[in-house]
Amino acid sequence: MGFRDGGFRERKAPVTLDLTPLIDCIFQLLVFFMLTASFIATPAMGVDLPKASSKAATTQRKDLKVVVTRTGQLQFERKVYTAKQLTARLQQLFKERPNARVLIQADRKSYHGTVVKVMDVARTIGFRRLGVAIQRRQ
Repeated sequence: MGFRDGGFRERKAPVTLDLTPLIDCIFQLLVFFMLTASFIATPAMGVDLPKASSKAATTQRKDLKVVVTRTGQLQFERKVYTAKQLTARLQQLFKERPNARVLIQADRKSYHGTVVKVMDVARTIGFRRLGVAIQRRQ
Protein backbone atom coordinates (compact mmCIF):
# COMPACT_ATOMS: atom_id res chain seq x y z
CA MET A 1 0.00 0.00 0.00
CA GLY A 2 1.27 3.41 -0.83
CA PHE A 3 0.22 5.43 2.19
CA ARG A 4 3.26 7.66 2.02
CA ASP A 5 2.51 8.74 -1.53
CA GLY A 6 -0.86 10.12 -0.57
CA GLY A 7 -2.80 6.97 -0.38
CA PHE A 8 -6.08 6.83 -2.14
CA ARG A 9 -6.67 10.58 -2.31
CA GLU A 10 -7.37 12.10 -5.68
CA ARG A 11 -4.58 14.11 -7.19
CA LYS A 12 -5.52 17.75 -7.82
CA ALA A 13 -4.67 19.33 -11.13
CA PRO A 14 -1.94 21.96 -10.89
CA VAL A 15 -3.25 25.54 -10.70
CA THR A 16 -2.43 27.59 -13.80
CA LEU A 17 -2.93 31.27 -14.45
CA ASP A 18 -4.15 32.25 -17.90
CA LEU A 19 -2.37 35.47 -18.95
CA THR A 20 -4.30 36.00 -22.18
CA PRO A 21 -7.01 38.28 -20.70
CA LEU A 22 -4.37 40.33 -18.89
CA ILE A 23 -2.37 40.79 -22.09
CA ASP A 24 -5.56 41.77 -23.95
CA CYS A 25 -6.37 44.46 -21.38
CA ILE A 26 -2.85 45.89 -21.47
CA PHE A 27 -2.88 45.94 -25.28
CA GLN A 28 -6.23 47.78 -25.32
CA LEU A 29 -4.92 50.36 -22.84
CA LEU A 30 -1.82 50.86 -24.96
CA VAL A 31 -3.90 51.42 -28.11
CA PHE A 32 -6.22 53.80 -26.23
CA PHE A 33 -3.36 55.96 -24.94
CA MET A 34 -1.64 56.01 -28.32
CA LEU A 35 -4.81 57.22 -30.02
CA THR A 36 -5.71 59.83 -27.43
CA ALA A 37 -2.16 61.20 -27.30
CA SER A 38 -2.45 62.26 -30.94
CA PHE A 39 -5.45 64.46 -30.11
CA ILE A 40 -3.58 66.57 -27.56
CA ALA A 41 -2.97 69.94 -29.17
CA THR A 42 -0.77 72.76 -27.96
CA PRO A 43 -2.73 76.00 -27.85
CA ALA A 44 -0.69 78.58 -29.74
CA MET A 45 -2.60 81.88 -29.63
CA GLY A 46 -3.56 81.98 -33.30
CA VAL A 47 -0.20 80.97 -34.74
CA ASP A 48 -0.20 78.98 -37.98
CA LEU A 49 2.76 76.63 -37.50
CA PRO A 50 4.75 75.51 -40.53
CA LYS A 51 4.10 71.96 -41.71
CA ALA A 52 6.76 69.28 -42.04
CA SER A 53 6.64 65.64 -43.06
CA SER A 54 9.12 64.53 -40.40
CA LYS A 55 7.91 63.38 -37.04
CA ALA A 56 7.54 66.25 -34.59
CA ALA A 57 9.11 65.98 -31.16
CA THR A 58 6.69 66.00 -28.30
CA THR A 59 6.37 69.08 -26.17
CA GLN A 60 6.73 68.87 -22.45
CA ARG A 61 5.23 70.96 -19.69
CA LYS A 62 8.62 72.22 -18.58
CA ASP A 63 9.34 73.69 -22.03
CA LEU A 64 9.58 77.46 -22.25
CA LYS A 65 7.32 78.30 -25.19
CA VAL A 66 8.02 81.58 -26.99
CA VAL A 67 5.41 82.49 -29.62
CA VAL A 68 6.33 84.64 -32.62
CA THR A 69 3.21 85.94 -34.37
CA ARG A 70 2.81 86.83 -38.03
CA THR A 71 3.37 90.50 -37.21
CA GLY A 72 6.60 89.79 -35.30
CA GLN A 73 5.09 90.14 -31.85
CA LEU A 74 6.76 88.08 -29.09
CA GLN A 75 4.45 86.29 -26.66
CA PHE A 76 5.57 84.33 -23.63
CA GLU A 77 3.44 83.00 -20.77
CA ARG A 78 0.36 84.44 -22.56
CA LYS A 79 1.75 87.99 -22.37
CA VAL A 80 3.23 90.24 -25.04
CA TYR A 81 6.92 91.08 -24.53
CA THR A 82 9.46 93.28 -26.21
CA ALA A 83 12.86 91.75 -26.98
CA LYS A 84 14.41 93.34 -23.88
CA GLN A 85 11.59 92.23 -21.61
CA LEU A 86 11.78 88.70 -23.00
CA THR A 87 15.54 88.64 -22.40
CA ALA A 88 15.07 89.70 -18.77
CA ARG A 89 12.31 87.11 -18.18
CA LEU A 90 14.32 84.30 -19.76
CA GLN A 91 17.34 85.24 -17.62
CA GLN A 92 15.18 84.86 -14.50
CA LEU A 93 13.95 81.48 -15.67
CA PHE A 94 17.46 80.31 -16.59
CA LYS A 95 18.50 80.71 -12.95
CA GLU A 96 15.59 78.47 -11.90
CA ARG A 97 15.71 75.92 -14.75
CA PRO A 98 19.00 75.95 -16.68
CA ASN A 99 18.20 72.64 -18.43
CA ALA A 100 14.81 73.72 -19.78
CA ARG A 101 14.15 73.67 -23.52
CA VAL A 102 13.17 76.89 -25.27
CA LEU A 103 10.52 76.00 -27.84
CA ILE A 104 9.78 78.65 -30.45
CA GLN A 105 6.28 78.53 -31.93
CA ALA A 106 6.60 80.82 -34.93
CA ASP A 107 3.89 81.55 -37.45
CA ARG A 108 4.93 80.29 -40.86
CA LYS A 109 4.60 83.81 -42.29
CA SER A 110 6.60 85.48 -39.53
CA TYR A 111 9.96 87.02 -40.31
CA HIS A 112 12.89 84.67 -40.14
CA GLY A 113 14.96 87.37 -38.48
CA THR A 114 12.61 87.51 -35.49
CA VAL A 115 12.93 83.77 -34.94
CA VAL A 116 16.72 83.98 -35.20
CA LYS A 117 16.71 86.87 -32.73
CA VAL A 118 14.80 84.77 -30.17
CA MET A 119 17.20 81.86 -30.70
CA ASP A 120 20.17 84.19 -30.29
CA VAL A 121 18.74 85.64 -27.07
CA ALA A 122 18.19 82.15 -25.64
CA ARG A 123 21.71 81.03 -26.61
CA THR A 124 23.27 84.19 -25.17
CA ILE A 125 21.51 83.63 -21.85
CA GLY A 126 22.84 80.07 -21.71
CA PHE A 127 20.02 77.80 -22.87
CA ARG A 128 21.46 74.92 -24.87
CA ARG A 129 18.25 73.16 -25.79
CA LEU A 130 16.32 75.03 -28.48
CA GLY A 131 13.50 73.86 -30.71
CA VAL A 132 11.14 75.18 -33.34
CA ALA A 133 7.59 73.87 -33.21
CA ILE A 134 6.09 72.43 -36.36
CA GLN A 135 2.76 70.95 -37.32
CA ARG A 136 2.88 67.45 -38.78
CA ARG A 137 1.76 67.30 -42.40
CA GLN A 138 -1.21 65.01 -42.92
